[in-house]
Amino acid sequence: MLKLTTIIIMQKIAAYFFVLFLMASCGNASKDINTDESIEAVDFIASFPERELPILFQQKDLKSKEKDSLFVKSKVVSSFVPDSIFKPVFGRTKDVRFFRKARYRAEESGETYLFILAERKDKKHIYVLCFDENNAFRAAMPLVEKSTNPSVSTEGGIDKRLTLIKTRNTQTRDGKSYYNKSAYVYNTEGLFTLILTESNEPVEEKTVYNPIDTLPRKEPLSGDYRQDKKNFVSIRDGGKPGKLLFFINIEKPGNGCDGSLRGDMVQVKPRVYQYNKADDHCILEFSFNGKTVQVRELEACGNHRGVRCSFDGRFRK
Repeated sequence: MLKLTTIIIMQKIAAYFFVLFLMASCGNASKDINTDESIEAVDFIASFPERELPILFQQKDLKSKEKDSLFVKSKVVSSFVPDSIFKPVFGRTKDVRFFRKARYRAEESGETYLFILAERKDKKHIYVLCFDENNAFRAAMPLVEKSTNPSVSTEGGIDKRLTLIKTRNTQTRDGKSYYNKSAYVYNTEGLFTLILTESNEPVEEKTVYNPIDTLPRKEPLSGDYRQDKKNFVSIRDGGKPGKLLFFINIEKPGNGCDGSLRGDMVQVKPRVYQYNKADDHCILEFSFNGKTVQVRELEACGNHRGVRCSFDGRFRK
């Protein structure tokens, strides 16, 4: 009798803990982000399948059919990621199908890397998206693309040092093999910075990606100031008086020096603004005169550009 009573008690205890387990599981379940209910960035991020490093995607990953369970509506993606990220490849994103591929959160620095696949008809790309420690979108870039050319293959991913690596291999008709390998790291200014390039491809002119190009430019000083298409300063509205956003890019042929920097500038004098961030030794001054802006490094910005050049220069609107 005592033994039977003990068994019944043990069964009740087991049932109790099983119910607790089910309740906890329901509480931790990912939110359905494709419903019409409003969702937060944290829900969007959590819906991506978590992966351990390294994470690598290859051409074969673009040939297989995507799982419907990982589908995410384009309007959901547009709620957290600017359409301008996908526009160069797909134009409007209304009829683009998106699928969640992977997620990794960097514990020390706090940012989260999301890998998302976008497809429409014969176009298929995997992008990496970066969100900061506050779950705000900061940067993105295409990582792997489906090639319709059988002589070209691409792969890309992130290694254990949080370095994003993109590789393109090309086999020409005359039997020549070319490769192009690029390595990037994320910096806190909201950019993926190129830190390494290896290639034996013939040199081709590349287009510079401007991360603030689509932002409003209604303020009198807002606009694009250029020396040429590789050396320019983009100024955009800052959202409040005395503040503007900027992106500067330089590329000096012949000395292997280039650099870029994105940030906020604050007015210090009439028509004079400065970039002066507490955790960055770089200080830039922007002096506006008519249709030109003069840029000066008040403190060296070597962590944003090569050591053999500077951001100093005059740019015309």
